[in-house]
Amino acid sequence: MSPESLAPPHPLPATAAAVWPLQWPQREGLLERQHDRLEALLDDLVDRHCLADEERSALQLLADRRDCLLLVRGLRLHLRLEERWLAQCGCLCPGHRAAHCEAVAAAAAGWEVAETLRAARLPWLMELQQWFHGHRHGPDALAYARAAALTPSL
Repeated sequence: MSPESLAPPHPLPATAAAVWPLQWPQREGLLERQHDRLEALLDDLVDRHCLADEERSALQLLADRRDCLLLVRGLRLHLRLEERWLAQCGCLCPGHRAAHCEAVAAAAAGWEVAETLRAARLPWLMELQQWFHGHRHGPDALAYARAAALTPSL
């Protein structure tokens, strides 16, 4: 057997270090795109919730439930990644981390109620939407600006 025949047919998958951006400007761009996707999902869920159940199929109602679960999971993962990267830059204060922890706990607890009590879903979504928008333009904006200022120019 030749050494070429032992090689994998496809390149081996890249390691996480090769996939994730290493510099803050690229990390910030990725985090901002995640913010945009989460906000778009929140907006879409609010719009869908405003339709009467009678106007929607069972599959559409199941999609709403699935997307709410994706929202909670996506928020948790996004905040965890944001914390990791801001901490690596020295720009994550304990209050910012605590705000994330409270938001994730509130989102999960709110979903437990909103999952079975449809009347609670819209207030839950709107409260989450308000927190996310305020946090993005408050604590996140400040931490991101600080990280950008600490990043050496290339």
